[in-house]
Amino acid sequence: MQALRIDSGDRFAANLKEWRSDPAFSSIDANPVSGEFGRAYYPAVFGERHLDASFAVCEGERALVIVLCTSGERRLDYYGMPIRLFLRTGLEEAVVQRAVSEIFAYLDTLVFERHIEEVIVRDDASAGQLSLVGKQCLNRHAAGVLQLTGFCALDRGEAGMRQGLRKSFRSLVNWGQRNLTIASIDAKNQSRNLFEDYRKFHASVAGRVTRSDRSWEAMFDWIASGHGELVLGFLATGELVTGTMVIDGVTQAYYVSGVYDRERFDQPLGHWPMWIAMVHSMERGMRIFELGDLPLTGAATEKEIAIGYFKRGFATDIATWITWSWSPRRQERGP
Repeated sequence: MQALRIDSGDRFAANLKEWRSDPAFSSIDANPVSGEFGRAYYPAVFGERHLDASFAVCEGERALVIVLCTSGERRLDYYGMPIRLFLRTGLEEAVVQRAVSEIFAYLDTLVFERHIEEVIVRDDASAGQLSLVGKQCLNRHAAGVLQLTGFCALDRGEAGMRQGLRKSFRSLVNWGQRNLTIASIDAKNQSRNLFEDYRKFHASVAGRVTRSDRSWEAMFDWIASGHGELVLGFLATGELVTGTMVIDGVTQAYYVSGVYDRERFDQPLGHWPMWIAMVHSMERGMRIFELGDLPLTGAATEKEIAIGYFKRGFATDIATWITWSWSPRRQERGP
């Protein structure tokens, strides 16, 4: 039995491309958040506020687990999201147990070295019984919160997608088809003018500029290179009233955002653009369309609950997972 080691920093960066090409870690690049897009976009958004602290647990030349992690603002997370763990497929349980122990021992080291006050970890495995990740988190007096994520199975074809469409949404999709003129920014239409119109619309609806120029450029470049789409909806007057942005990983499309004219919330502006974005994602060869988090009642604002209701209306499947979070200071004091 070989000793395990941690690869981080330059050594991790030098080996990441080779590890990502290994089919045993295909899930990393499958989703754009953890894949190539995320590695360009999130540093552009956060800059020096979140520094890459990703690492791998290795046995010899073989990576057993790849951990995507950042540190900043006294937190260990992944650019504001929970730390992501990617285990090599096909590992024996005893090997997984050793590797997970190494992960959390190294997280403890980072906590000490970087004066961390909060750690947030994603646990995809706690379904029906406590996972090895969950046990490590509980040992650190972590609190666990159930999370839901909506998906649409694009590989079932458009007929299968319609099975997930909420019945009451069908007339709303039809309304949009009748009343909105659609323009898309993608590999076929790399219109910077339309993209700039959307940027201004986004700032107007939000009431402020929420993203840096670098982050907008990263999104445009990714979409224009054929890895996603921005669907814009216009009224007959030519007024831009809705925008839906989607980015692709290797096999999964991800719903980044939807922006709608607030003065027309009584009209179903988002349903038809969302449906178009999903169909076009299928046509680009994506197998899954991730709609994003579906907040639970009592754990989010009314606006967030309403957004979750909208997204759930397009979902064919809902995945559950757990966010674990703990304060190292609380851990030192004990329960």
